[in-house]
Amino acid sequence: MPIHRNGTTATTNRHRPGGTGTFGEQLRWYRGRAGLTQRELAEKSGLSVRALRDIEQGRVQQPQTRTLQRLMECLGLDPEEARRAGTGTAPEADADPDAHPPDDRLRIGILGPLSIRLGGTELDVRAAKPRRLLALLALHHPQPVGLGEITRALWPTDPPPSYHGLIHTYVGQVRRLLSPPGAGPAAPAASYLARTHTGYVLCVERDQVDLSRFEDLSARARQARAAGDTAAAHDLAGRAYRCWRGPLLSDEPLLTQDPAATAAAKRRIDSLLLYADLAMELRRPEQVVHPLRLVAEQEPLHEGLQARLMVALASCGEQSAALKVFTEVTHRLDRELGIAPGDEIRRAHLQVLRQELPWPRGEWLARLSGRGERPAPPQPRHPPSALPSCKPSQLPGEARIHVGRAAETRQLDRLLLSPGEWHGQVPVALLTGLPGVGKTALALRWAHRVRERFPDGQLYVDLHGHSVRPPLPAAAALTLFLRALGVADHRLPGAPDEAANTYRTLLSGRRVLIVLDNAGTAEQVRPLIPGNAECAVLVTSRNTLSGLVAREGIRRIGLDALGPDEAQVLLTRLLGRARTEAEPQAAAALVRYCGGLPLALRIVAAHLAENPGVGLAEYCSELGDDGLVRGLRVEGDRLSSVEATFELSYAALPEPVRRFFRLVGTTDSGNVTAYTMAERARMTPCEAIRMLRALVDASLVQEYAHGHFRMPDLLRRYARALAKSDDAGHLRVVRSSTM
Repeated sequence: MPIHRNGTTATTNRHRPGGTGTFGEQLRWYRGRAGLTQRELAEKSGLSVRALRDIEQGRVQQPQTRTLQRLMECLGLDPEEARRAGTGTAPEADADPDAHPPDDRLRIGILGPLSIRLGGTELDVRAAKPRRLLALLALHHPQPVGLGEITRALWPTDPPPSYHGLIHTYVGQVRRLLSPPGAGPAAPAASYLARTHTGYVLCVERDQVDLSRFEDLSARARQARAAGDTAAAHDLAGRAYRCWRGPLLSDEPLLTQDPAATAAAKRRIDSLLLYADLAMELRRPEQVVHPLRLVAEQEPLHEGLQARLMVALASCGEQSAALKVFTEVTHRLDRELGIAPGDEIRRAHLQVLRQELPWPRGEWLARLSGRGERPAPPQPRHPPSALPSCKPSQLPGEARIHVGRAAETRQLDRLLLSPGEWHGQVPVALLTGLPGVGKTALALRWAHRVRERFPDGQLYVDLHGHSVRPPLPAAAALTLFLRALGVADHRLPGAPDEAANTYRTLLSGRRVLIVLDNAGTAEQVRPLIPGNAECAVLVTSRNTLSGLVAREGIRRIGLDALGPDEAQVLLTRLLGRARTEAEPQAAAALVRYCGGLPLALRIVAAHLAENPGVGLAEYCSELGDDGLVRGLRVEGDRLSSVEATFELSYAALPEPVRRFFRLVGTTDSGNVTAYTMAERARMTPCEAIRMLRALVDASLVQEYAHGHFRMPDLLRRYARALAKSDDAGHLRVVRSSTM
């Protein structure tokens, strides 16, 4: 019995489904059609090579149903073929000449390693140049190939001077090789190779070259699909896929760069995508899992293949494997192309998460074993409330009284409500500014004003970047968001990357506003930015988060303290016009003391509201220059304390920067340059500028002109108080050491 190049045994008609034969013979033919060796099929099905060999050689007459099911799944058979193979029966011979061409004709296969059969015998062509010439002619069949193309294929870099004569020599060798058995010396003149005015052409019928046969079957499948005959289209597309034994001309790598080879590889993928879609329509996903997996491994960046593989896997009960495919392709796209997954694969991910799938694995196994007719589509395994279909509304309440910020509000409108400015990227804005300047208040005020522009919901999280509580990791924030989007606890992804992918998938196609309040680092923010340009993200932070601005192109809006007029208006609205107009000079003094900081003004107003009998002038006299900061607190509420707010930013600084911050507080006006601070701190100007930039990044110093810095009055008083405390502590240590 002849042996094929791929190691499988050549079979005659009686071993094919079109004839008679034992189950082992049927299985061997199906394995050969799939292009698998015994060892490969054994590994894929979980059997030992010895057990599979016993089945194929007839020593096991009737395998267990479970074994049969695994084998048929690995071979990509539908239930009808599986039942026929399991019972040893076979369908009638296919009347279509495309199904099984006669063995006595020349048959050339290039959809895999080069294969040549003539008169039922496998021909072994070992000479490299004649072999490549025949493969090239088959690749372009039925079109002729010019001498120039033949020359480039045989000698890619430097053809010899006698290449014309060598081509004729190789053509003669191929003609003799393909001469009919028993033919005389004149037979080569009537060979399968013919000379044209520009080159040579392979003179065989289309069904004698597997590539031409594949193209004909694919065309017929598309025609049947267009005519609405899904079953016929599915059958034809499956037969077209089974023409392939592996990558095109896998043993002739020099020809894979030929434009015809590239086009054929693309048609292979298109045909497989059609086959997968038809299998899903007929609710037969088990048929395409193995084909999709094989080709997806060869085309790891093709999102259409990966998306269909995910749905097919999940439809066969392998949801974890489907989600793993999404995670892997996401990492691969980011690492190799620097892009996020496209809409098609994100929709497939969402389909898997929501269990909106064709046929579950259990029902396919029931059909495979013949235990019943095709049942109705199953009900969801989880109640609707567990599916990710919620509309979140997480915005906290906004402050009752607002003043100013008209320019910043217009900037937010322009940045976050005009996605066209971002060229398809997600709009993200970052609000930064001094501690207590009103970043969160402005963010919530704007978010409430535009919430109707985000009909699919609003997500909010406090990341505790500067808080008495530990910073909230991005993974924990993702868990909170996934729950808000309707993902049940038992379906929450465990890995952070998978959680981020699920989050982006759930937001795909939705218009959701995400508010990330009090961020401390860029690492807290990055995983929470969705991939959907219809969403918008608003971040608040005391830090400038320069990494986000540099890498993600996030737009930053800096908030300054309120001007004197706006601060006066805020204090009047908080206390009432009668009280401020009764003591206008004292009210103006309070505004100056608070430095236009909204938090300080609100605390002052809270104190005076609790003590209506205390006059504004009397309250001012009770506050010393340094006592102002410590006095601006609401008892029992650490969050409502100016000192605590400053302290959180100060504590986050490295110790050298803290010392520099205290030193800036000892200056007369708080207006400094790198040169003045270098002299005061006894360091170089370069070191001083680095310190000042660090304080700018932490929003503890403002750069109002290039190289000119200013520390607001409240912060300067706080820094001066720290410096006095530090000096006093140092003096106590010196005295104790000398006693």
